[in-house]
Amino acid sequence: MPLPKYLLPSFLLALLLSGCGPGFPIMTAEQETLIKNVDRLVAENETIKAKVSSLESRGGGGISELKQEVEDVKRSVAEANSSLEKLRNEFSFVQGGVEEEGHKRDELKEAAKSVSASLSAIGERVALIEGAIKGAQNDLGSVRNALVAEEKSVSEVKEAVASLDKRLASLEKAQRSEPVPASKDAPDPEAVYLKGYKETVNKDYTDATETFRGFLASYPDHKLAPNAQYWLGEIYYAKGDWEMAIIEFDKVVKNYPDGEKAAASMLKEGFAFEKLGSKKEARFLLKEVIERFPKTSEAQLAKKRLESLK
Repeated sequence: MPLPKYLLPSFLLALLLSGCGPGFPIMTAEQETLIKNVDRLVAENETIKAKVSSLESRGGGGISELKQEVEDVKRSVAEANSSLEKLRNEFSFVQGGVEEEGHKRDELKEAAKSVSASLSAIGERVALIEGAIKGAQNDLGSVRNALVAEEKSVSEVKEAVASLDKRLASLEKAQRSEPVPASKDAPDPEAVYLKGYKETVNKDYTDATETFRGFLASYPDHKLAPNAQYWLGEIYYAKGDWEMAIIEFDKVVKNYPDGEKAAASMLKEGFAFEKLGSKKEARFLLKEVIERFPKTSEAQLAKKRLESLK
């Protein structure tokens, strides 16, 4: 049997309220009144049904009374429809607000995620910066240590130079013989030099010393003069006279700094200081060989000897 038209508002209201679910907001006083009115209309409808049945059994009497009651019911239904429409509008408004709040919550969640990601990125950058600062501090400490070591090395070199100068001055004063002039009837400079070289090879060191000193006294500017001076140093080095060897080798370095025997003389001078136990002076001279003559075989020998002096 179809539902009477005047009961449709009550039926729709019941459906609306039953479908709201647990999330529907608490009913207002007006909504509660509306539900009570619907219940009242249902009750009145049952009363009218009873009266209609009574009238039908009595005939035509009481029709006017029934019409009046029908009009009253219509007014009540109209009021219920109006209240129902208002309730629908309120529900739509509340639902829209809930949806909007849900959207705002989603936006806040996304914003929170973005902020969290930004904070994480900032944390990583801070960690990198702190690492860089720590590395820079370590580098700075290393540089400071290197500077201290370099200052110490410079100080040691200065001391070595001063000591070396003193030792050389003392050795020169203690030199036991003066240069012997070469014989006036010597055939030529090359012959004199060759004579001294042969005497050196034959280990006739006394004659060789006299020959080279005579050559240097007579031909100080000759092209073989640096070699003659160098062999004097080698003679004393071979004899184990380290102090005299230092004096003669140092003359090569000072008087012929650009000669081909300068590197060898400085190297053997360093070796002679090592023999005397003066390792500081020896290291200084070996380093000088490496710096002044880096591409020579003497520089390679100086590097190897420095390793044993550490």
